[in-house]
Amino acid sequence: MTITLNLRNPLRAASWARIASWARGPTFARDIVIVLAIKFALLFALKLAFFNHPQAQHMSLPPEQVAQALLSVPASNPSEGDHHAR
Repeated sequence: MTITLNLRNPLRAASWARIASWARGPTFARDIVIVLAIKFALLFALKLAFFNHPQAQHMSLPPEQVAQALLSVPASNPSEGDHHAR
């Protein structure tokens, strides 16, 4: 009578058992991972759909002009004046 043990890679069997138990049981960590994966996929799809390329090639501006438009302070209109003082 001989007993044979399959000890080729015990860590591999333990890791698969841990993954299988994680997938079966209702755990908070699993729910968080699933929700984060769905959010990441949706954000990636939105990025590809709306922010990857300009609508047309002629719509692109030089970076200097964009920076000036975003960072410049608009000039105040002196004809309006301070209406709260009147």
